[in-house]
This record gives sequence, structure tokens and C-alpha cells, in this order.
Amino acid sequence: MKNLLILIPIFASIIFLSSCSDELLDTTTTVNSSSDTFSERTRDCGTHDHMGKLLQDPEFAKGYEKRMKAFSKMNAQRREKAPCITPTIVPVAVHYQGVSSPNKSCLVNLAQNQIDILNADYAGTNSDITKWTNQASSTFPGISNGETCIKFVLANTNHPTGFSLSNGEPAVTINQTNGDQSNQWTGYLNIFVQFNTGVLGYAPLGGSGNGDGVVIDASAFGAGNGCGSIAPEAPYNLGRTLTHELGHYLLLDHIWGNGCAQDDDVSDTPEQASDNSGCPSIGIQSCGSADLHMNYMDYTNDACMYMFSAGQAQRMENYLNSSLTNLINNASNVINGAPITGGGETDNGGEEEPGGEEEPETPNQCETPKSFSSNILDQTSVMIDWEDIPQAIRYRVRYRIVGTTRWTGQNSTQSQKTLTSLVAGESYEYQVRTRCADGWTPFSAKKTFMLEEAGGGDDNGGNSSNMYTLNITLDDWGSETTWYILDYDYNVIYSGGPYQDGQAGTIITEELDLASGCYELELQDEYGDGICCDYGNGSAELLDADGTVVTFLDGNFGTFDYVGFCVDGNGLRITKQNRDSKKKNRGKKK
Repeated sequence: MKNLLILIPIFASIIFLSSCSDELLDTTTTVNSSSDTFSERTRDCGTHDHMGKLLQDPEFAKGYEKRMKAFSKMNAQRREKAPCITPTIVPVAVHYQGVSSPNKSCLVNLAQNQIDILNADYAGTNSDITKWTNQASSTFPGISNGETCIKFVLANTNHPTGFSLSNGEPAVTINQTNGDQSNQWTGYLNIFVQFNTGVLGYAPLGGSGNGDGVVIDASAFGAGNGCGSIAPEAPYNLGRTLTHELGHYLLLDHIWGNGCAQDDDVSDTPEQASDNSGCPSIGIQSCGSADLHMNYMDYTNDACMYMFSAGQAQRMENYLNSSLTNLINNASNVINGAPITGGGETDNGGEEEPGGEEEPETPNQCETPKSFSSNILDQTSVMIDWEDIPQAIRYRVRYRIVGTTRWTGQNSTQSQKTLTSLVAGESYEYQVRTRCADGWTPFSAKKTFMLEEAGGGDDNGGNSSNMYTLNITLDDWGSETTWYILDYDYNVIYSGGPYQDGQAGTIITEELDLASGCYELELQDEYGDGICCDYGNGSAELLDADGTVVTFLDGNFGTFDYVGFCVDGNGLRITKQNRDSKKKNRGKKK
């Protein structure tokens, strides 16, 4: 199984090797599954074709690279599945398009019906999960059904202007959007319901939350009788088309990947030669093992798909929490009563926390951070770092001007946070606590930092120049080696590679002029066996202006090794380091 990285050309080739059908919906024969009889037609999905077109846009490709980088780092962290105590809330907007004589009340109810189906399917509480537990599971030892800790909720407040929606109304628009993108609805999971799409649905293979979303044909949205021309048709009338397409939006590929030996990047789904349709018998095989055709990411009828695997559930959670934090952080803004969940930056710099009120604490097995440092980036921003707690799901940082009463809070999935839009010249106090599997720890003791007065600091507004030298020592397979220097917003500042093969021991030297701030150095190997020590002794080192080595990567990794660091007038400070393991049993290189 290959690790999905940020390398867009590689991923794009995977996309085009496995293309969804774009044939029109078509009526064929009748099938009988248990007591259900359906008029059979072929399920089809336009995700891969859609993704191929999106990746031709350089701006999309750049954003996609950033999201995949964040996902790769989170996905490399192996943590036990925690009990779902507080689900991550995702705000949803449903946009009906091209509806004649719409019945608004009916369409709102149909939208909620579809959201209810999503929540049951993604939590593993769907009524037909018993088909798995009582029948199918015994055929798949070692595979567990997936239960995500995600809840989808129709937004109901602070709607974008121009859509005739009042606070308290659900975010359901009728004939007010076109296509599969609406920038005014950035920060929402958008569902576009359209007629005659040519496929049952499609979505980006890894969405962005920037106004994009999932497209569903009007004949496959929701369950029941529908609303006039928006009417789900058998055998896709149980709402599972959106379950399938939303899986794509959260970075799940079709379960067959690209056929035998070319998997879907999920470790607990068996290999499968191609898609299954209709309602196959449990136990049918391809690639030498039973096909998991009851999985939502196959092409079977709605009544015959009823589970995600545990690995798929974890992958979707990782993508949501690493690369769609704009959705998570928007929930408390557009849903009345939504808890603040998830990680990442907020658009407005944070949320106010009620003075004197605390979220309830529960007994825990992990700790409140105790070791802190703060790095003033400029007159209005600071980077806070603390010790990494291995059992942490996320952290909560709260801060306020010393002497005031109201806290502002932000979440982070990493043991650092950049606070921006602060007041120059003020002294701040802050605290951090940890979210564990069994609840929140208490907040840490208060720490303080003081910002410079406006107009103070160096001539560059705090962004003084810091000179460093990066030395990359190649192994014999330079064509597999790339590296990046990124700022804390994951913008690429410097990069290099790939290089020519047959240059083991060659040193590539780059001079780096870094403004004061925080960065990451990431070293990558396409093949997954690092740059040391089978084909040479490759490595990377960063030297300061005096020639002193300030950080060193020994090259003994898998697909990536990275180190986070901050620089200022006092030098360079390492904040964290992580790598994935070298792949085993890959065979000899040719």
C-alpha cells in the first residue's frame, strides 16, 4: 500500500489510471436482493474525471498540495481510536438547482432526511449495519466496521447575504446557485442537487471547503417519495449516493483502487479487481480474497452497501481535521449551539470564551502541557510552543490582555499555535490544555508574553534577515529526492530536486535568507526508502552564518522527514521533528 503524499504529478497519474464511468444512467434488468426488488441501473461516479480537470488549474493544484501535506503528517501519526465523546461538527448547506414549482418546506425536509442518513452511515448506527454484524463480518476476519466521530449539521445562522435566508432557517437554497462552486458558501460542506448530471454524483478527491462541495443527481438525493421532480429512484433511493460521494470529498478512493496490487491507500480494505454492481453474494472473490462489496465506496445498490471500514473512517477523520479546518472552525459561527471542535486557525483570530466559565473536565490519562515558550514574530503576532503530549487529540489555547476578563480561544492539532491580530505593546497571558480520549485536562498555569510597541523593533518590522546554509547530501537515487522550506502557513519559501541519479555523496548547497518567523524543513523520498543507508549515506543539514550545524536529518526515513524551527535575532530554535518509517520488503531497485 502506497502512502499518499503531496506529490501532485504522482497523485494525478493515479487519478487518471482509475477513471469513473461517465455513462448516462441507464435502465436494465431487475434484480432480487432478499425481499427487495429493484429496477437495476448502473451506478456511476464522476469524481476522477472531475479531479483530473481540477488539477489542471495551478491555483487548485497549489492548494491541493498544501492540504495533502497537512494530511500526510497527521496520517503518519498512529494513535488508538478514541471513544467518540464530542463529535466534530461540520456545517452543511444544501443547494437545489433548476427546480420547477419548488415546495420549499418539502425540500427542506428532504435535505434534513439526507443529513440524517449521512450521520447514521458515518457513525455506523445505520439500521442495516446488522447485515454486517450478523452476516458479512465473519467472511472478513480482522476487518471492523468504521464509526467516525463526525456530525453533519445544516447551518442555521449567520447565512451569507443575498440568499433570502433568516437566522434560524436551515441553509437550504433553491434555484440560487449554479454549478459545483459557490464562493459565498466558503466554510460549508456544500451539497449541490442538480438534474441530468450524467452521473449519480461527483466530488473532489479531497475537498477544500472554499465553496466547493458534492454534486448529487436529483434522482439519487435523499430517501422516500422526494419532492416533486426531486425524487430518489430505485435502486439508489436510500441516500447512499451522498454517503459515497462525501467519502471522496474526505479523501476516500473507490475500494478497488486501480485493481489488484494497486490499492485504495487504506490498509484494512482487501484488494479488489474492479467495481461491483447490483447486490452480489457475500464471499465473491477477486485478487485472491473476498470482495468487500458492501462497502460504501463500491458501486453496489443502496440497499446492499452498509459500512465503511475502520481504516476508512480514520482516514476521513484525519483529512477533515488536518485539511478542512475551515469547515470545523466555521461550525460555531453558523450553527446555533454548536460546540467548538477540531483544530486549526480561525478566520477571525479566535472565538471569545465566556469569562469565568470552563468546559467540564473529566478524569484523564494524559497530561496538561507544562513546558512553554513564546516567540514574538512581529508587533501583533506570536508563536506559542509547548511540549507534545503523545495521547493528545488536540489542544485548546486561550489568551487575553493582562488585566482583562474575557479569554479568546483557539484549537490546535499540533503542539504550537500562532496567535495573530494582537494589540501592539500589550502584555498577554495564556493557558493551554489537552483534549484526550476521555476528556479535557485542566488548563496549564498562566504564562505571559509582551509585544513590542507599534513602530518599535528592527527596521523590518520584526522580520529581520537570518542567513542559513542548507546542505543536501544525495544517495545514488537523486531522482527520488526533493526538499522544501515552508513557512507556518505552508507556503513554499525554498525548494529543490529531484536530482540526477548516480551522484551518491554529492552535496547540494542552498543559501537561505529567512525572515524572523517559524518554518519547516521537509525532506522527501518518492520511493519510500529514504536517502540513507542502502544506496549511499544521504543526509541534510542546516548551518547558521558561523557554519555551525543547527539541525541535522540523517536520511534514514521512509517517504518524509521534517523538522520545525523558529528563527529570530537570537538564533534558531527547534520546535518539533517527525518522520515516517522506511518501507519494508519493497524489493530491489532496478
